[in-house]
Amino acid sequence: MIQIEEVYKKYLSKRRRLRLFQRDFSKENNENSSTKTTIHYKKGLFIKRKTKITHALNGVNFRVKEGEIFGLLGPNGAGKTTLTKIISTLILPDKGSVKVNSFDTKNEPTPVRESIGLVTGGERSLYWKLTPIENLTFFGRLYRLSKKEAYNRAIQLIERFDLTEKKDELVQNLSTGQKMKVAFCRALIHNPPILLVDEAERGLDPRASKEFRAFIKEELQQKQGKTIVLCTHNMEILDELCDRIALINQGSIVALDTPEHLKIGIRKKHILTIQSQAAIPTNLFADLQQVKKIQSKQEEEFHFTEIEITNGGNLPNTILSRIYDEEITVNEFHLKSATLEDVFLKLTGRKITEEDELDD
Repeated sequence: MIQIEEVYKKYLSKRRRLRLFQRDFSKENNENSSTKTTIHYKKGLFIKRKTKITHALNGVNFRVKEGEIFGLLGPNGAGKTTLTKIISTLILPDKGSVKVNSFDTKNEPTPVRESIGLVTGGERSLYWKLTPIENLTFFGRLYRLSKKEAYNRAIQLIERFDLTEKKDELVQNLSTGQKMKVAFCRALIHNPPILLVDEAERGLDPRASKEFRAFIKEELQQKQGKTIVLCTHNMEILDELCDRIALINQGSIVALDTPEHLKIGIRKKHILTIQSQAAIPTNLFADLQQVKKIQSKQEEEFHFTEIEITNGGNLPNTILSRIYDEEITVNEFHLKSATLEDVFLKLTGRKITEEDELDD
């Protein structure tokens, strides 16, 4: 459905730095003068221009199968949004080829755009001074739907997203969740087979986020059979929804597989987090070979201990029993298994929450 082959993209950015400078000018008068030195003080701005080359994408290769939910996971600035813009024909790659629904994005941009619905975060794809029904009818006409078809399709989507009461209200007056619903309607107005979703869940409350996930999985994929590409650094959403995930770091794909297979290499790793009233002596577990790492910190009156263990089994119970034997009060504890964050950290040596210099 989507084929990416050896895609490269770089940006040239010119940065201007303004620096305050000051100079002292001294001039000595003649020996007969009562004042020997006069000091003149001057301030100004120094402008320095610097050109920098940023490699946003470095030989990216992957294919998205028809009907699957495909995830792009990486930190801000990793190249996710650049890749989304290339797939949707907003920008062209410097090198490589991209095919969408068998159409080349460079030579056949119109059928590519007809095959894609794009949803972006930040409500950037709507006209705020128009109502939802006006927005959707307008975009439907851009996709060459008749006036009647565009209006009927808009009403159908508005009803599906429970926006009937808001259809005649200006978009600027809607809540973040409602704006995002209208953005989804806009992306689906021409009923495309492919949907690109770039950080669309940003700003949603827990209830709206739950509705968003259910709609993606149950309605768009299972009922309508659409191909969906999700670009985000929200690991929980990708882990829950995606059939396959590509981990992208500094413009390169470092891993691509199902969420479960990505975590196989470190799935035996668990983190036992304990909140206690007193500090836990680390020498309590010196003889336990499955205890790999212990970190402790204190916040106000509570002590927090993170214990990294392998092959959990009954080991957490053993650890807790030894703590209780020391008469240390445990307020709460929980055991966390390996996550996509752990996979990314193992492969790249950095966290997904870190940012690159390129703005995604």
